[in-house]
Amino acid sequence: MGGDTGLRLLDNREFVEDLHRALASAERRVLIQVMTFDGDASGLAVADLLAGAAGRGVDVRLLVDCFALRYVSDRKDTDPSVRDEAAETKAMFDRLRAAGVATTFTQPFGPVKFFGLSRNHKKLYVVDDHAYLGGINISDHNFAWRDFMIRTTDPAIVDALTHDFARTERGDRRSVNTTVLTNREIEPAFTQIINGASRSIVLASPYSLDVGIVKLLGQARAPAKAVITAQQNNYRWLRLAEPYIWSRLARAGVELRTYPDFFHARFLLADDDKLLIGSSNFSRHSFRCNQEVCLLITDAEFIAGFKARMLADTGPLEPAGRSHSPAAAVTGAVVAHFYFHALIGAAWFVAPFTPALARR
Repeated sequence: MGGDTGLRLLDNREFVEDLHRALASAERRVLIQVMTFDGDASGLAVADLLAGAAGRGVDVRLLVDCFALRYVSDRKDTDPSVRDEAAETKAMFDRLRAAGVATTFTQPFGPVKFFGLSRNHKKLYVVDDHAYLGGINISDHNFAWRDFMIRTTDPAIVDALTHDFARTERGDRRSVNTTVLTNREIEPAFTQIINGASRSIVLASPYSLDVGIVKLLGQARAPAKAVITAQQNNYRWLRLAEPYIWSRLARAGVELRTYPDFFHARFLLADDDKLLIGSSNFSRHSFRCNQEVCLLITDAEFIAGFKARMLADTGPLEPAGRSHSPAAAVTGAVVAHFYFHALIGAAWFVAPFTPALARR
């Protein structure tokens, strides 16, 4: 979308402050969709603002993935370290409903977590006539991680996000390709951007890339290619794949970079004139198994400002302490290919059968 208007980049702190102000003054509607909403200090503060808005007669609607009912602070709710927080999280949702907040849960796990790898991973916020889109959930740790949201007053984007929220709330998982991209429409756009880049590609994702994305980057014709990823994956078993993934990227001429702290930001920047942002981790798992929402930005002035802020403090990824022995390489290859072909393949097959909404 060229000539974009009303776009503003917000880091975590800026987003939280802006969201709090917006919720406190909301007059007509508040629509929030996230994957996680923890009953910690950050979550309870937002919950109080939502309840307050509902009490003023504002139409407040909340969509949360069922992940939030099973995991808090990225730990299983039965973990003794988060058991109290898990109980508070469930009580928080009950209080929100009692206060008049229409609360709906998406993507139940099903028996024996049969649908566990298929999540509704969207993060979007609409308050009156403006919206936020990006990667930030509602919790202490999400508010603390390096991440960003795009604030927009563009009517076309706000309307598209509003309509997508309504569709999700009805249990409609069809993909859309309008001013925003959702679900199955994201992967073709992502692939087209990678293949069409002639000068440079910067791909940021906090999690290990899968072998399919590595192959795509290796085949890309852009001479300058960089991947920004976390120094240490917070999914422990995927760390085993990193030496293999990183070595394949290096052989393909892809520069590896990272932030000095853990980050949760995802974006694809191509030729400094196309920027794809949103909830997607830019992996085949995200593209094919999850419900996601993204925005393609082509506004030159906004992209220049985004690049100046988001690339300012990245540095070379130093895999210090990582074993690069033959055994580690073999293990990494096995894990990487098992994840891509077996786990993602199985989740892709199961995803269409996942219930869109929970009964709770």
